Amino acid sequence: MEPMKYSTGQAFLDDPSKRVALMGLSGVGKTTASRLLSPDAWFTYSVDYRIWTHYLGDQLNDYLKSLAMTHPVLGDLLRRDAITIEHRVGFDNLLATSAFMGMLGNPDQGGSTTADFGLRMADHARAEVQAMLDIPNFIRRAERLYGYSNFLVDATGSACEVIEPENHDDPALKVLEDTCVVIYIEATAEHQQELIRRAASYPKPIYYRPDFIDANLPGLLADENTERVENLDPKVVGRYLYPRLLEHRAQRYGAIAERIGYTVSMADVIGVKTGQSVLELVAAAIEERK
Repeated sequence: MEPMKYSTGQAFLDDPSKRVALMGLSGVGKTTASRLLSPDAWFTYSVDYRIWTHYLGDQLNDYLKSLAMTHPVLGDLLRRDAITIEHRVGFDNLLATSAFMGMLGNPDQGGSTTADFGLRMADHARAEVQAMLDIPNFIRRAERLYGYSNFLVDATGSACEVIEPENHDDPALKVLEDTCVVIYIEATAEHQQELIRRAASYPKPIYYRPDFIDANLPGLLADENTERVENLDPKVVGRYLYPRLLEHRAQRYGAIAERIGYTVSMADVIGVKTGQSVLELVAAAIEERK
């Protein structure tokens, strides 16, 4: 499988077998842009969908069943095999996964202890890396089974957290570099504020690196005058951590784009209306970095 390297933007446009990976914060337009590309010509690989339907699907179902078991009627029906409980994860529906990922805070208010939260984050990190390592196989499958010559990777908002851009041997980074044109969709400060507002009303599953938690938790505890995060409402924890997470991720995504990819503005992505416009945006990014 030859790396996706182009000397000009036009060379990209002329290639009959394009492979593109869209990266960036959740909500910057990755999925919206992918939908503009013709489904008859492009195979879309959602890393989120792969994580939750293949690698963490059983754990998600077990979590939902554990919630149901706390209800006397539902618990009795489950034990008697009278009902089944399964997630309904889809490209547009990640609500169940958001509940599974959770947030640090008081368990009585729906939060997670530090130990439980850390275990779920570690499970997600392993699953996300593996889902990205599956990309070459899915490129081959898409072409061999379905006849798709064009392939799009819709990466998660946390892709930058499980990639180490300074590590030349990072496996996920090498897979992306070797198989795709990597496009980082950069959010403006105004758009980041919109993402913060949107996250409050429509939460998505959010992965937090342990070193990020270790660096930011002391400030939160000091502000709230407490020694344990389990004493806090998880909404308070999320409101403190999420804006800082966006800045943290923007720095990491910038490093990845500088290393192996190209950067486009979220504002430009919002403005595209056709699949051809998406491709021309990619071509312009390649041309600009020549």
